[in-house]
Amino acid sequence: MKKNDQPTAVTGSKTRIEQAESRTEQAETRTEQAKSRTESAETRTEQAEIRTEQAETRTEQAEATLQRVVHSEVGLRQGILTRLPNKLALNGIADQKNALEQLTSRQREILLLIAEGQNTKQIAEILKVSPKTIEYHRMKLMDCLNVHDIPGLVRFALQVGLISNEG
Repeated sequence: MKKNDQPTAVTGSKTRIEQAESRTEQAETRTEQAKSRTESAETRTEQAEIRTEQAETRTEQAEATLQRVVHSEVGLRQGILTRLPNKLALNGIADQKNALEQLTSRQREILLLIAEGQNTKQIAEILKVSPKTIEYHRMKLMDCLNVHDIPGLVRFALQVGLISNEG
């Protein structure tokens, strides 16, 4: 019987050795996969850091641009508003003064620019808005003042002293 037991024992040992080798190979494969996943995660982290830096740079650029726009628009508005006369009743036209006071500051700006001879496109560029927005404000301005054309707006601006009668 010992003769018969030896081949079975040898075959069983070979099978166990093969299984152990297979498990070792599987463990090595899993280790390589884990290393690969770790490297991928590190790469994604680096990419995220780069994107964060780029976003911070874009934010800083946007803030700087916004500051320039705000400063230039504040200067523009102050320039326009300083051209508005302080005492609009100097000509003794109370109704027109009341009408002017009913206008929004944007409508007054647009009235001043129209009276100075600027067209819709030019006003839109100066105020950094759409020409359609200027047209809307002009329509509301005309409704509020009960004026039906551009020359009427210029006459109104002259009467209330918004612009001088320079020839």
